[in-house]
Amino acid sequence: MKNFCLSSLSGLCLLGLLLSTGCKKEESPSNSTSTSQSSQNQPIKIGAIVPLTGDAAGYGTSLKKGMDLAVEEINKHPDSAGKHLNIVFEDDRNLPQAGVSAFNKLVSVDNVPTVLGAMFSAVTLAIAPIAESQKVVLLSPTSSAIELTTAGDYIFRIYPSDSYDGQYLATFANEKLHAKRVAVVTLQAASTTSISQLFKKLFTDSGGTVVLDETYQTGNTDFRAILTKINEQKPDLVFLAGTLNETAGLLRQAKELGVKNTFLGISTLNDPKFLQLAGDAADGVLFSSPVFDPTSQAPEMTNFVSAYRVQYGQDPDILAGYGYDTVNIAALAINQADKNGGVTPDNIKTALYAIKNYPGVTGKMSFDKNGDVVKDLRIMTVSGGKFVSYQ
Repeated sequence: MKNFCLSSLSGLCLLGLLLSTGCKKEESPSNSTSTSQSSQNQPIKIGAIVPLTGDAAGYGTSLKKGMDLAVEEINKHPDSAGKHLNIVFEDDRNLPQAGVSAFNKLVSVDNVPTVLGAMFSAVTLAIAPIAESQKVVLLSPTSSAIELTTAGDYIFRIYPSDSYDGQYLATFANEKLHAKRVAVVTLQAASTTSISQLFKKLFTDSGGTVVLDETYQTGNTDFRAILTKINEQKPDLVFLAGTLNETAGLLRQAKELGVKNTFLGISTLNDPKFLQLAGDAADGVLFSSPVFDPTSQAPEMTNFVSAYRVQYGQDPDILAGYGYDTVNIAALAINQADKNGGVTPDNIKTALYAIKNYPGVTGKMSFDKNGDVVKDLRIMTVSGGKFVSYQ
């Protein structure tokens, strides 16, 4: 995630076509000492690192619900879904060092060949070098930090890199909104800064002009000075690269001051909490989002929503969708690895690279040469207090 792309917390980032200039990953030779599990009819143990306590527990709980549902379905139908799975969950509390400790435990004590996680980018970035050095597959459901593109050959994710978010939004601003003059307001954090930098470069390369470039710190509650400058510059568009709390606060103050610009945000805003925090000040804001539509009639989505309602008595959110997809993709790779010589990290890694157009509930997915997912984004807006697709 954006330090999750859906949250106001530091870390996450909860989606291909990347502009990264990182070198192509080299396939490592098969490692006979790598973690391996028998191909006999016994459950395959894998690890999962999610925040189950602490300030990010709500996000982790939602993700875990999707994971648990996927495991239950897989284990009910082993003939069609592959081998039985047993997930060992560890709590990282959204803390990098806790994530490292959790990973080391899963590998050394539980002997897992792959770990699903972490959720937030800061934690995943702390774990990635260890996973790479130990040749254990790390598959993140929601981390979006650009640095993960070149983190190693065993590092994968099913949430798009921040670099794609910046590219996608710059193209949308130019080609769909026909904006010529833009104000950019950025939270000073690694993930949001990276998105803004790429957005500004691509927007200006296409002939646009950045008329105002402002930053603020996490926890800022007073945006009046920035909004006054926006009113003075009269841009066609205001680009907001921030997280939930601050973006919601900025929009509320914009409404109070009568600032009536078009606001374009990042996928951080795709969270029901944003609607609660911003209230009617959110109406009309545009933002990027993974393709997750619980009302879709695609069979994978209708099956997921129906099963989730039966299991939990409510509709799934996007994090549950990412948890569900992460487990199912891991299961697919494990099943293929089992057919190709055994459930080892190297065989799982090879199987993940080979996945093309997997029909997940968060969109069709493939992996590029860097282990980054290739999948579609879309533009959403807020209308009448609800998220709706932008037409």
